[in-house]
Amino acid sequence: MKRIKSGLQKRKMKIFLLFLLCSSLAWFISKLSGNYTGRAVFDMSYKNIPDSLLFAGASQQKIDVKLRASGFAFLGFNFRNKKVVIDVSKIKKEKGTYVVKKKAYQFQIEKQLPKSMDLISIYNDDDITLKLLPLIEKKIPVISMLELSLDQNFMIEDSIKIKPDSIYVRGSKEALEGLKSIETASNKIENVAASFSEILKLTIPKTSENITYLSKEVMVFGKVVRFSEKVFEIPITVTNAPENYEIKIFPDVASVLCKGQLDNLKKISPSEFSIEANYNPSQDKEKQTLELSLKSFPTNINTPKLMISEVRYILKRK
Repeated sequence: MKRIKSGLQKRKMKIFLLFLLCSSLAWFISKLSGNYTGRAVFDMSYKNIPDSLLFAGASQQKIDVKLRASGFAFLGFNFRNKKVVIDVSKIKKEKGTYVVKKKAYQFQIEKQLPKSMDLISIYNDDDITLKLLPLIEKKIPVISMLELSLDQNFMIEDSIKIKPDSIYVRGSKEALEGLKSIETASNKIENVAASFSEILKLTIPKTSENITYLSKEVMVFGKVVRFSEKVFEIPITVTNAPENYEIKIFPDVASVLCKGQLDNLKKISPSEFSIEANYNPSQDKEKQTLELSLKSFPTNINTPKLMISEVRYILKRK
């Protein structure tokens, strides 16, 4: 009997709890079906900025509004990202500033609300002032960060090329003022024994939020040729000799090592080179040496190398 009574009591309790749950749910649904007013804060973003202008900020990044909707609408709305986008494609300049009128952005906010929700008011009655800066274009050179390791007896003919060797960037005058050049991404090619070309991305600085780069990559290429070496003996010319004195130098010729294609080396004449030893009265007299400089050389060879850097001299009165 006790077990029967205990079972009946438990059953009554379950039925009671079920009715309590149902009545609570009905009350909750009844409440949600009614209309309420509530406050919401939207994050604001701006789109369709005119191409000739740069968006640099706005007087309002958030907006506080009063809404009316059913409880169900508010319940669902609270789980969405509260954000509105303001189209400023038709914005006009008034007295030196760009202004979005309250009537214009209020209309856009209303259009972005759910149909079951009404905009009652906006707590801030101010128009929105946008900071828009005129855009300018600037041409900056590209610097290659490609590192080459040439195979033995190979050289770059002329120099490494970059295409394009300069790019255009667009931004405000202030943003572009310190931008002088841009580097490619680093890369390394080893044992190069043939002509090459590499597509390298440009390294965009992290501080370039307000700058648009109209190119994002360049081609770096070069012609690689096998080279030969040839040594030329070139007479040395002394310059700036003091009056009434004669300068004797030892040696009076210098060797110049040239690298280039064999056909080009065969066409070179020693007369295409000139080496100077400049006498400087303020130099150290005890050292008795003059520094050499290669003043001219053929353009169809790689940078030539002087095998000695200085010569000894004797100064004699005429």
